[in-house]
Amino acid sequence: MTASPESPLTGLEAVLVPLVPALERLHEAQVEQRRVIVGGDLNSIAAANATIEEASARVATLEQRRQTAQEELEGQLGVHGLRAVLDAAAVDPTDRARLGRQLGHVARLVQALREQGRQNAELLEAAIGLARKTRLTLQRLGGIDATYDPLKTRRQLAAHRARAALVNQTSLLHTPEGH
Repeated sequence: MTASPESPLTGLEAVLVPLVPALERLHEAQVEQRRVIVGGDLNSIAAANATIEEASARVATLEQRRQTAQEELEGQLGVHGLRAVLDAAAVDPTDRARLGRQLGHVARLVQALREQGRQNAELLEAAIGLARKTRLTLQRLGGIDATYDPLKTRRQLAAHRARAALVNQTSLLHTPEGH
């Protein structure tokens, strides 16, 4: 059900109705992102990230429209803020209650999105930290000094390969076939 055609809330509700499923889709995508991060499937992580970007773009578009509708209402009613809009005397109590429920739902979804996003960020940071530690361990085992300088790392890798090639050539020279 939507606000009556003469209600000042009609425009705002027209944006809130599609905003709720868009926020739900974004939340589902974040939950999926967490699942695939834990599973370590890089292809699925990339797909989940693409879904999040798409859902985020939709939410951003709807949020911009919501803000515009809210600003128009605030100007019409001479108030500031969504609660003040809902409390304005010119708003039908039925419309006020329905929009209040929608806004409450949006607020809960936004809170859930923030929490899920925070948890995913922590999980990604931990995964990145583990990958760095693993890389450094492998570098040390391979005889490469741990460094954060990519140019120095490439030079060290090249020097390591050159030493290995030189050892290989030297060992060929000292074999019975090489004398």
